[in-house]
Amino acid sequence: MRKRIGWLSLFLLLVTGIVLSLVVGTIPLTVTDLLQAFQGTASPSRQLIIFDFRFPRLLVSILAGMGLAVSGYIFQTITHNELADPGILGINAGAGLTVLIYLGFFATGESRWYLPVIACGGSFLATALVYYFGRQSERVTPNRLLLSGVAVNAGISALTVIGTIRVSKDNYQFVTAWLAGTIWGTTWHHVFLLLPWLIILIPLILLKGRSLEVLELGDDIAVGLGVKLKRTQLFFLVCGVCLAAVSVSVAGSISFIGLIAPHIARQLTGRKNNQTLMMAALIGGILLLFSDVLARVLLPNGEMAAGIIVSLIGAPYFIIQLLKKSKQGEFR
Repeated sequence: MRKRIGWLSLFLLLVTGIVLSLVVGTIPLTVTDLLQAFQGTASPSRQLIIFDFRFPRLLVSILAGMGLAVSGYIFQTITHNELADPGILGINAGAGLTVLIYLGFFATGESRWYLPVIACGGSFLATALVYYFGRQSERVTPNRLLLSGVAVNAGISALTVIGTIRVSKDNYQFVTAWLAGTIWGTTWHHVFLLLPWLIILIPLILLKGRSLEVLELGDDIAVGLGVKLKRTQLFFLVCGVCLAAVSVSVAGSISFIGLIAPHIARQLTGRKNNQTLMMAALIGGILLLFSDVLARVLLPNGEMAAGIIVSLIGAPYFIIQLLKKSKQGEFR
């Protein structure tokens, strides 16, 4: 019963968020305007606003939020640490640094199709650093991995700030907005950059969902049940890194979605399985969608970056969870 109520509530929130995302903005619209646009009877200016500006923006919000949430779910499972998140572990920062270098110094109009691949390269580099500094006696411990991720994240973020100083004036405004996690200005081009990755990777993860459930029980138990541990962990690691990297490359540097969404999904379902993973994905899309809507209305003139809204929610949530772990003696 709780699951059904949870799914229904999330569906209603998603529909509400979609409507709000289409009507809220510098030029406010009404539901009547939306209906007329979908019927083809709205004015050309209204159709331009809805289909060319706001519709791609809401799709990027949902898809990027889903990608970050699934990535966080994977990392929390394979590291056995509920505080794991692509942003905290430095994966977003690695993608951000390579995207900054690429956009600031090398990218041309047509070459921006390579952006997700460039972001993946940076994320894998950051992941390798986190793994190297997080291992202890050839074994990775969850808490050490988390601390290693925080350190790598801080170092790469510092390099990124330095990099913003070196870019041209034309690219500076775009890069700083991207680093803040703004979804403003996204187009159908960005949707088509992101969509294929999710269409391919999420079904693959679901097909291996049973292995992910077994990994949740612990490495030793997983090996005892016949799971090829290193190969399975590597598969999910690659999927998680790619999902986080392509989401960040399109939506900007957004953290904490991958931390919050899996927590809420587990509370609604009571366990970890494919249903929980899909619920986490839906929650991630809803969180980023509503954050983008709030970013448009909080300032009287202009708008904030959606990444700032997510951080305002996620940072206190992370601190609360960290304090809970400390009191339980799990974080030491």
